[in-house]
Amino acid sequence: MALRRDALFVFAVIFLLAVPGWVTGAGLYSPSDNIALLKTDNFDRILYRSSNAWLVEFYASWCGHCKNFAPVWKALANDIKEWRPAVRLAAVNCANSQNVKICRRFQVTVYPTMKFFRAFSKPPFKGEGLKDADSKSSLVSLRHYIIDLLEQHGEAEWPPDCPPLEPASMAEVQNFFAVNKVQYLALIVEEESSYLGREVTLDMLQYENIAVRRVLSSEANLTAMLGIQKTPSCYLYFANNTFRNVTVKMPIRAFYKYYLSRLPGVMRVAPSLPTVEPINMTTAPPWRDFDSSKVYMADLESSLYYSLKMEVGIHQVLSGKNLTALKHFIGVLTKFFPGRSFVMKLLQTINSWLEEGNMASISYNAYIDVLNNKNGTTGALLPDGLNWVSCQGSKPHFRGYPCSVWTLFHLLTVQAAKHNKSMADRGETTQADPLEVLNTMRQYVKHFFGCGHCAKHFEAMAQESMYKVSSFDEAILWLWSRHNRVNDRLAGADTEDPKFPKLQWPPPDMCTECHSAHSGEHMWVRDEVLTFLKTHYSTQNIDYSYLEGEQELLRKQKPKEEIQQGQQKVPLKEEENEDEGEEEEMTEEPPKNDEISRTITGIRREGSQKRTFIKGKQISRREEDDIVDLDLFVNEQYKSQALKQRAENQREGQMNEGLRRSQLHLQSIDDSESLNHALLQSRLQKRAIEGRHLGAIARPNWLSMLGRSLSRTDLSLCVLLYLLSSLCLLSMYLYFKMRFRWRKWKNSFASS
Repeated sequence: MALRRDALFVFAVIFLLAVPGWVTGAGLYSPSDNIALLKTDNFDRILYRSSNAWLVEFYASWCGHCKNFAPVWKALANDIKEWRPAVRLAAVNCANSQNVKICRRFQVTVYPTMKFFRAFSKPPFKGEGLKDADSKSSLVSLRHYIIDLLEQHGEAEWPPDCPPLEPASMAEVQNFFAVNKVQYLALIVEEESSYLGREVTLDMLQYENIAVRRVLSSEANLTAMLGIQKTPSCYLYFANNTFRNVTVKMPIRAFYKYYLSRLPGVMRVAPSLPTVEPINMTTAPPWRDFDSSKVYMADLESSLYYSLKMEVGIHQVLSGKNLTALKHFIGVLTKFFPGRSFVMKLLQTINSWLEEGNMASISYNAYIDVLNNKNGTTGALLPDGLNWVSCQGSKPHFRGYPCSVWTLFHLLTVQAAKHNKSMADRGETTQADPLEVLNTMRQYVKHFFGCGHCAKHFEAMAQESMYKVSSFDEAILWLWSRHNRVNDRLAGADTEDPKFPKLQWPPPDMCTECHSAHSGEHMWVRDEVLTFLKTHYSTQNIDYSYLEGEQELLRKQKPKEEIQQGQQKVPLKEEENEDEGEEEEMTEEPPKNDEISRTITGIRREGSQKRTFIKGKQISRREEDDIVDLDLFVNEQYKSQALKQRAENQREGQMNEGLRRSQLHLQSIDDSESLNHALLQSRLQKRAIEGRHLGAIARPNWLSMLGRSLSRTDLSLCVLLYLLSSLCLLSMYLYFKMRFRWRKWKNSFASS
């Protein structure tokens, strides 16, 4: 029985490890939808230099508008599946953390976003954005838009498998069979504004032995020859210059396509399409039981991770109002978010960087380096990944991030009110802004929230009544009432999770006192609601279940910090051809604090040398590793002696004072930046600070001094030569020993 339990436990662990990306990886589409599912590692290979055009949707699986649009995109893909290989549909899920890079590269900040890539597109072309997207949200309008985009191809970039879409002339029709080996030519006569002829032309793309051309009713000679009576109409034209009318029940696309595909000799030919590796459709995670009366820190930290790394992090450059919104967001989090100590330390680091930097713009690389704690601040990190608990949905694309954003800002409004009350209790007279959190949320939603339609709705509510809020309690109730308004608007919609229907919150089973009735109509008791909200979003009601422990997270961060510190431990090859002015400095006064500071600055720069990574281990390599620079070695020895002589000639009082200050300075830097002690030793000795005054800093021995100028190859050769010489000496010893014994034996034998 115990063996069976162990086996089940191992199986559960393997199952959980096998689906690490279940939260973000599940999209709205599958390969069976006739949609190519693109990701970062196959995007360029499939789209660029492709012989067919592509229309790509960038979406977020949590976005409500994206969910509403998904059936239209699926229907469009099925409707034009026979237009391949002239044009194809694709989709990229920007809510998947692995795809954030590609979405940021194409400057996608609002979902859904559609971009058209012409055939044979080349980098760095970023696609043509869909203009007036709201008017092209239906299947028919999108189908017509694709045709318009196809017609914009130049002659050199026209998809080779796409037939001509321009109207046919009389001369082209009469000479058609001279250059085309088909049995039928179908002519669809229509008005210039009609798309019927071009749609049927693309519908018959995969059929051989027939061609379809569009004829405008204004082509007088051709329409007269055919005897056109009405439009639209269809005629079959044959190689012997005869023709006949096509009679269908209704002159629409589906009937014409059916009729033409059933003609004798007309057969479908499967198109040759580029291979798109199927994306693993991850399964839903194991269900996590939770208490709906609790606020879970796992949801709050997941909200921070997604908002800071994926919503803000999708911008290539942050400037202007975007940067201002980010500063306010980080500032509010730093003041009011009741996070774990290491999360708060990271938020404080980011806030200080934003406030003290006074930058007009911030690049993505600079921002993400600070967010990932590249400077190695001890005990500062934001847990990676999404870990929904009370915001989990019955399917991966339900709830999640939007739920956590509401939870986060509800919590912040309550914590801001608590902070203001505590200030008042202490007698502080600082005037606090009750709209601080709401304005921050408004800016965040406007500039960073990916669902564009959601952002528009929230902005409309803010313009309507947010300015009326005059107290912290009113701010709490304003956000609560607007959240309920959103729930009422989305109740029963396709985006609603059937397991968690959109209800007016809090429900009676959570707060009976919050509900009342007047003349048979439901009424909210706002004072009771306010009391409930302050209790529900208090720090005492935060549950820390399903979280990875602080020590485990810091342990995972420790190897990263060691790598970053290791970049400072290995010195660069000393600068060659140093200025003569630096040698003249050796006869002047001893180094003081500013000189020590310059030394430390030089140490920081030494972290930028070349490095190679082998199997996850960082190995430092000098740029000219296999060259023994003897001149440099002699120069270093000379300077060392000169510096030592200079230091011994200085007054003891000046030296002690300078050393005392330098030790204090070094100690502060060691606490804040974890500078390498051994590297500091070599630099300070070069500045003529004797080891007896530094205590813990020891003089380098002759072997380490030689090691700075001899490469690993040279040292290896030295060891090899030493071994060979040892073997040679041993052989000579054995030879003479045996020779001596032989002579001794020979003499004794002769005497006997």
